Amino acid sequence: MLEVSIYNSTDKARLAEQLKDKLTNANPPVYMCIGTEKVFSDSLGPRVGTLLNLAMYEPMFVYGLTEQNITAENLCKSYEFIKSMHPDNPVVVVDAGVGEADQLGKVQLCDGGILPGAATNKNLPEIGDVGIVGIVAEKGMGDFYTLNSAKDKLVGEVAQFIAEAILVATQLPA
Repeated sequence: MLEVSIYNSTDKARLAEQLKDKLTNANPPVYMCIGTEKVFSDSLGPRVGTLLNLAMYEPMFVYGLTEQNITAENLCKSYEFIKSMHPDNPVVVVDAGVGEADQLGKVQLCDGGILPGAATNKNLPEIGDVGIVGIVAEKGMGDFYTLNSAKDKLVGEVAQFIAEAILVATQLPA
């Protein structure tokens, strides 16, 4: 697993390079951005999806936007739909996560799926082929549900960092 920081000027390029390496499949990746605007810290995924949708350099398949959330309620059906529509494409899952105080603003890139909803003790299946998790809250339920301007800024910065790294990764030569 790679862990980078939004506060390190070279880490966005590192994330993009590592993501490109994980997506050497001939088929383009599909992005599944999980979360909801109803839980503030959980809005990271839909924010990334919307940023990708608005700024993509070339056509990409992006599911999970600020107006079309993929949440615990529709996660399994959404994943089944994505896999049926794109059976040979790798699925990159983007989700918010919790960590220690010194991990806030970090982004983790991992092989294999992720367990969405783990931060809120949801019992959901592992999904995806590559996971990108942005740490936007401290462990413990209280911080995940807290809304304040500092949190809004952090979630926005992490979303921008992830979206830009994905866009750079799509432009890197194979």
